[in-house]
Amino acid sequence: MENLYTKRDLAEKLKLSISTLDNHMKAEKLPYVKFGKSVRFTDSDVKEYIKSHNPKMHTANVIDSMGVKGLKDAVQY
Repeated sequence: MENLYTKRDLAEKLKLSISTLDNHMKAEKLPYVKFGKSVRFTDSDVKEYIKSHNPKMHTANVIDSMGVKGLKDAVQY
């Protein structure tokens, strides 16, 4: 089962404001799951969002998880 993030958790993780997250949700740049009045973000959707909107953070996550040797394989040009 995937991790689910609240808006507050995701805002802290991405170092964005909640209003910025709201704007990205409205623009359909950030997928979310709705539970009643609350929303949650899946781990896989967050990773795709980071990959497409913040390449520096994505590269740092790849280095953390795969090491520097795996970076060449993970980065696609």
